[in-house]
Amino acid sequence: MRTGVVASVVASVVVALAATAHAEPDNSTLFYVGLAMAPPTYVAGVSLHEGSHALAAKLVGADVEELHLFPPGIDPHTDTFRFGWTYVSGLKTRGDRVFFYIAPKITDAVLLSGFAALILTDTWPHNRYGQLALTVGATGLWVDFSKDVVLFSPTNDVSHVFSLWCMTGWKQVPARLVYAGIAGGFAYAVVRGYQKTFTEPTSTAAMVLPVFSSAF
Repeated sequence: MRTGVVASVVASVVVALAATAHAEPDNSTLFYVGLAMAPPTYVAGVSLHEGSHALAAKLVGADVEELHLFPPGIDPHTDTFRFGWTYVSGLKTRGDRVFFYIAPKITDAVLLSGFAALILTDTWPHNRYGQLALTVGATGLWVDFSKDVVLFSPTNDVSHVFSLWCMTGWKQVPARLVYAGIAGGFAYAVVRGYQKTFTEPTSTAAMVLPVFSSAF
């Protein structure tokens, strides 16, 4: 009899622990945690963007003269506000310069493609905090990638690339429409990330426990 009672108590404790382990944060908690993730995500995003420029320059044999990641401010070289900037020397060919300017977009596209693969397959994590971290990070990548669709400043990365490709004025329209289409595809993945995180409950396997008899 005593063995059966002990077994029942143990079973109750295991069930309680399992429920605690699988307890999910509510949407309100996720919202505030997401807000807290925004500042470090911003710093990581700027570092990734400018670091991609610097890495591209090194890959083609150029020298990195200045790499500014934080804080955002007025770029003394262009007298314009920027979140970060990178200046290099030794870009010898047009291909080198195109690669240097477009490098952050390549990084964004590769990482967003990986995020989309998680969304569209069964590899999406079950932990909602993990889902939130991935989605907030993807949002920052998407903003960095897509903002160039509508930015026409001559100091903008994509504007530099179009200039190097001799695409000025209306000649840029077809390329920008294609670019917008790609950005739209990535936007769908990000939206699905938020939907999966906030509106679709994670599936957790039910724990099967043996039924203990007091006859032991």
